[in-house]
Amino acid sequence: MTHKQLVQLAKLWLMKSKGCNPVFTEKGSAQNSEFPDAIGWESSDCLIVECKVSVSDFHADKNKDFRINGQGLGKYRYYLIPKENLDLVKNYLPEGWGLVVADSEHSMPHQERLMGSKEFISNIEAERNFLRSRILEIQRFGM
Repeated sequence: MTHKQLVQLAKLWLMKSKGCNPVFTEKGSAQNSEFPDAIGWESSDCLIVECKVSVSDFHADKNKDFRINGQGLGKYRYYLIPKENLDLVKNYLPEGWGLVVADSEHSMPHQERLMGSKEFISNIEAERNFLRSRILEIQRFGM
């Protein structure tokens, strides 16, 4: 399964399983160095999904600056991985992160039991900047 396929599944999962609207994929903002693979809002809560196709990709994510200093986006945070990587990463999941597993590129991913996200203290200012950037982009270039 490719990263692009996982990103599309993450978008679908946020919309259908979590009731998020709006949902954006692979976007960032000039004010923030975080570019989540998928980000959505359900009511006032922000959820992010990071898609990882390999174990090394999964491990590299924990060294990102905003992960270390706790200033990342999202009140709820999830990793989406292909099913074949489940046993490889399950024990390395960062504290509080949820885990979503994709069986195939054509089926809805499912959240692993006991692997839901805890509530993080999200960077509200970064989330506002992200939304502002998306609104300006839509106003300037259309959908």
